[in-house]
Amino acid sequence: MSQSPNSVDVSEKKSLKYKQGWRALNRLLHQDKSFSGRERNCAFINCKGQGFADNSSISGFDFPDDARALITTDWDFDGDLDVWVSCRNAPRIRLLENRSMKKADWLGIKLEGDGVSVNKDAIGTEVHVMTDLSSKPIIRTVYAGDGFLSQSGTYLHFGLGSIGKLNKVLVVWPDGKRSEVKEIKKSGFYRIKYGDDIAYPVQSPKLDPTTKSNQNIPPEEEEARIVLPSKLPLPAIKELPKIKKPMLINLWSALCQPCLEELEEWSKNIKKIKESDLHVHLFNVDEKYSMPSEYPFSHSSISTEGIRALDLFQKGVLDRWTDLPVPSSFLIDEFGEVAVIYKGKVSIDQILSDLKLLDVNAEQRRALALPFEGLFISPLPKPDPRLISSRFLDADQPKEALAYLQNFNNRYPNDPDVMRMIMIIKGGLGMPIDEASKMLATANAYRDSGDTRRAIEGYKKTLSRFPKTLKAAYNLAYILATDKDSTVRKPQEARALAKRLCLMTNNKNPYYLDLLSIAEASCGNFDIAVSIVSDAIKLYGNDIELKSAELRLQLYKSKKSFTQ
Repeated sequence: MSQSPNSVDVSEKKSLKYKQGWRALNRLLHQDKSFSGRERNCAFINCKGQGFADNSSISGFDFPDDARALITTDWDFDGDLDVWVSCRNAPRIRLLENRSMKKADWLGIKLEGDGVSVNKDAIGTEVHVMTDLSSKPIIRTVYAGDGFLSQSGTYLHFGLGSIGKLNKVLVVWPDGKRSEVKEIKKSGFYRIKYGDDIAYPVQSPKLDPTTKSNQNIPPEEEEARIVLPSKLPLPAIKELPKIKKPMLINLWSALCQPCLEELEEWSKNIKKIKESDLHVHLFNVDEKYSMPSEYPFSHSSISTEGIRALDLFQKGVLDRWTDLPVPSSFLIDEFGEVAVIYKGKVSIDQILSDLKLLDVNAEQRRALALPFEGLFISPLPKPDPRLISSRFLDADQPKEALAYLQNFNNRYPNDPDVMRMIMIIKGGLGMPIDEASKMLATANAYRDSGDTRRAIEGYKKTLSRFPKTLKAAYNLAYILATDKDSTVRKPQEARALAKRLCLMTNNKNPYYLDLLSIAEASCGNFDIAVSIVSDAIKLYGNDIELKSAELRLQLYKSKKSFTQ
């Protein structure tokens, strides 16, 4: 890879070479290649200025990790440095506890600035330590970072060897002030404040001993089961029959032994499949297609375009650019949205067990998408089609990328990021962008920037010229019903707009019903709001908005309106 430019003023040729290197590296990583060739970690001992000796193995440091960053800190407060290592692969982080039996003298110092002359973390401060065995000072500096996306402990650590006493501790603060600090003894922790020449002892905490954990490395498998945290629409495939109920589509080849074994097992369990009301459709990928009569499923061949669409879909979902194998299967709900992807063979019992995933709520689906337990610190993800459309764009299929986004927009309307990408692709294809979309995008931009008054003006202008722009009516009503600013809120106007939207969709659109409930609550009509949002909840099914609607229901029951 080309080295990073060391100046912004570099030639276009050199800059291009650097960018090409990053693109190539990015592609390799997405294809599951190793950043560093799967080298084992290394550790070396400084042989007192006579070179370095490799002690990687004897120290237990030589894990076969794709390691990235390393920091040192006295994690257990026992006077020696422990090591944290982060990796690109599993385990993502390791603690290597220093259990050396050799006891030596040490010193731990934590610095604190006043926040005015010196920053509170004392970054940039130097500490010079002189002992009765050293002719030169041991110097440590407080840094804001110690390596790739890493920061070592906040205590400056001094390994002193076997000394008799400390002769001098000098602190050089970033503003140039120097202070010789007193009252420091060896093998202890101290806190030094800016402006003081006395060190304050720190009592080390009592910690439970750490225990070694064995790394659980799952065996390499040819099969994979991927539960999508948020369901996403399947790309258009012309050979696919109309989806009316839950469906499993399968790619197979007559030359593939696992494919034949899988289909044989499914065929033996045809009774279970029919009882589950799951429709199975087989796509044969062979150049010359002839369906054996012993497989009791609907079937057809599939075009190269169809195979590519499924391949690009799974690459976008996983953000891994490895090709789709055979057999592969996709479990789809009655709306044509993918819930589970199977790579390799999958048993019919597993598929029938996964049918329940089509009906769980968004929070349950996210939990089931992970192979391990844990706590989430991020909000629930919303369905996002942009990675998939990006894969189509990378494959030089802009029309397919646009079609996928438009299909998603029909299912999940009003996502500003999706609408923005649709307009970008249309512009790149030279397709006319209708004036209503332009005006709506401008109003959305004002809304997203927090300028609600100009957003309201933009939505009203859009509706005055293009009354059938339902997204503008929805966005306008939402602001008028929920804005925290009472001078902006117009609940009666919001209710009129929401009623119009519900009437146009025969009260079958849960988003519009939900909006109407918000407007009614804003008008003080809480009993009506409870009834309307209850109808919306029934229609939402397992939509990602279900949980929000349920929270609003509780608000209305407490005679409270919903504001943003």
